[in-house]
Amino acid sequence: MQNINDIVASIRRGERLSASDALVLWREAPLWLLGELATQRKREVSGRSVFYNRNVHLEPSNVCLFNCEFCSFRRRDGDPDAWTMSIDEVEARAKELRSADITEVHIVGGVHPSHNLDTYVEMVRRVKRQLPHVAVKAYTAVEIFYMIRQEGVSVVEGLRRLQEAGMECIPGGGAEIFDASLRKRICPEKCSAEEWLAVHRAAHNMGIATNSTMLYGHIETIEQRIDHLDRLRKLQDESPGFDAFIPLKYHSRGNRLSEAGECSVEEDLRMIALSRLFLDNIPHIKAYWVSYGKATTEMALAFGADDIDGTISDTTKIYSMAGGVERPTMSVEELEAMVRSAGFTPVERDSHYNPVERYDDDALKQEEDSDEESVIETTETEEIMDNKEISRGPKPTPTPRPKTTPKTTPKPTPKPKSSTSTKQGIVGFYQRYPIISHLIIMVILGIVALLLLLGFLKQGTRHGRTIEVPNFVGMNIDEARQVADDQSLNIIVRDSIFDVDLPGGTVVDQLPRTSTVRDVTVKPGRKIYLTINAYSRRMVDIPFVAKQTLRQALNQVERAGLTINELVYEPDMTSTDYVLRQYVGGREILPTTKRTAAVGTGVTLRVSYRQDEFYVTVPRLVGLSLQQAKSALWDNGLNVGKIVYDQSVDDIISRRQARVYKQSQSLGSRLGRGTEVTLYLSCDEQLVDSLSVEATKQLKALETKRRKEQEALKAQEGEE
Repeated sequence: MQNINDIVASIRRGERLSASDALVLWREAPLWLLGELATQRKREVSGRSVFYNRNVHLEPSNVCLFNCEFCSFRRRDGDPDAWTMSIDEVEARAKELRSADITEVHIVGGVHPSHNLDTYVEMVRRVKRQLPHVAVKAYTAVEIFYMIRQEGVSVVEGLRRLQEAGMECIPGGGAEIFDASLRKRICPEKCSAEEWLAVHRAAHNMGIATNSTMLYGHIETIEQRIDHLDRLRKLQDESPGFDAFIPLKYHSRGNRLSEAGECSVEEDLRMIALSRLFLDNIPHIKAYWVSYGKATTEMALAFGADDIDGTISDTTKIYSMAGGVERPTMSVEELEAMVRSAGFTPVERDSHYNPVERYDDDALKQEEDSDEESVIETTETEEIMDNKEISRGPKPTPTPRPKTTPKTTPKPTPKPKSSTSTKQGIVGFYQRYPIISHLIIMVILGIVALLLLLGFLKQGTRHGRTIEVPNFVGMNIDEARQVADDQSLNIIVRDSIFDVDLPGGTVVDQLPRTSTVRDVTVKPGRKIYLTINAYSRRMVDIPFVAKQTLRQALNQVERAGLTINELVYEPDMTSTDYVLRQYVGGREILPTTKRTAAVGTGVTLRVSYRQDEFYVTVPRLVGLSLQQAKSALWDNGLNVGKIVYDQSVDDIISRRQARVYKQSQSLGSRLGRGTEVTLYLSCDEQLVDSLSVEATKQLKALETKRRKEQEALKAQEGEE
């Protein structure tokens, strides 16, 4: 763990924060320093731009199966203030919005007991039918996971159906706090953190952009917040697709966590700044003005936020029912004024953070009429439109126009029939209207000068030039640096691993990654972050994980850079999946033990189980990476057996890219805890994908079978 000065220096160098460094930064850095560092990082990503959009929320129902401790929005079916919109009502509401000047409809609500996947798909289809030009951002991962599980299809299949209906992107709600122990206290009925992440991972792999969130300021610890951020960052490394991160401030009115109170504005600003610094691979940090209020949102722009959400038009109740902004609506003018007041440039965006350019003829006319007198209205309009065609980005401030009296409109000049008549017409016009002619000449010369200047800037600054990102994986770090220099790129070693079979200094990962589907391009000077194989293994502290749940222990072991050697199960009268003891190299680790180990060292955990809970179900492993498969086995109380690669895996690099195509114990079978499962891996994508499809069908059949068995059991109990 570094001291605060070393951490600040590493941030200024553009290096990645570790979880332990983030904790030190949170505890020791003064507020002004966090703001300075976060603003520096924000400018590297988005310059002086701050984004907003024209959006509305559509909340079909506040009836929800789940009863989360922090939720003020949820109502039971039949409550006086509960509402549920039919699909026809949803479409009617969308139809009302056809005249609204919006670019996005945001659809979220409760997990309604009578809604299924078909319901949600049809909602999206109806909204898109009425608003074909508007992006539909629909459903949290919690809603999606529930509806897909109920349908008995894979996450990919469910997302595909929603996407085909018109869903373009997914909001980030439902993440809350990832820590399993806390999640059991505040939202025990919701999908797990792993399931939430799985939905977003699948969406990213399908090209569906998503947002991410964290609900903070209730009963969580700062360590749990950082762990949450770390999991988001890891997913973004693995499968990029998060457009933005939104730290959501907890509001205490009308829910069962009210006694926790609410955190201060200072803590809000610290949270936004830390998010910007830690999430170096998520481009945008949103200060959701409905959550923070206008004053805090404006301050947040000086602490790393570069997005404030949108107009909303009083269409959301989720925060107002919890004590947030009572009637959340802001005009475009108000949003832009807020951004300019904070010293930044407002930029309207679409749902994918592309700038929206608008040409408002009515506003242009009003602007012209505000002058005492205009020379020639048509000429001035053409001048402004020409400037807009050249520029990209925020709307420029209009240049003051020359004024003359009285207002004059020239008569239309007949179309010339010859070069002689053209020349005579020009000369005649010049003689008749010398002032106007000079103005036209000045406008033309100005446009020519501007074009020349832009051309010079483009050549001199390489503006607009892009570079295809090389594949550095497999190169030695020295070779990678040479390639980067030749391509006008900057490479930064952000992390290291240790693989005994891989030469020291070998690049094993990069960000941004290259793609087999499309070229990945960046601007000259862009930083490329590399992970390399270390020349020697670094030493880390061994965490004490005994007396914790297995999931908590696995998380701590992973964060420390260690791995699981073996899970050894022992019978216990009272609990299952509770870590009794831990060993490294055959030696028991005690609370007082201060010991280090090399990164990648295996830890043996002795874990409890009740006699009636000895057997577990084998999870689906086909299609997963090796690390994902290992984690799935450990999470389910099983051990990793042999690892077998086929002929497509011929070097160390391909080993890291291989995925499971077969598992020795079939999906859904029942095994005793601690049983080893052999994994078979391949780089043959066609093979892995085809077997993944079969595994999905098998999983669906198993889930259908279990559901029928449960229904039969309930029916039998009802008869009894």
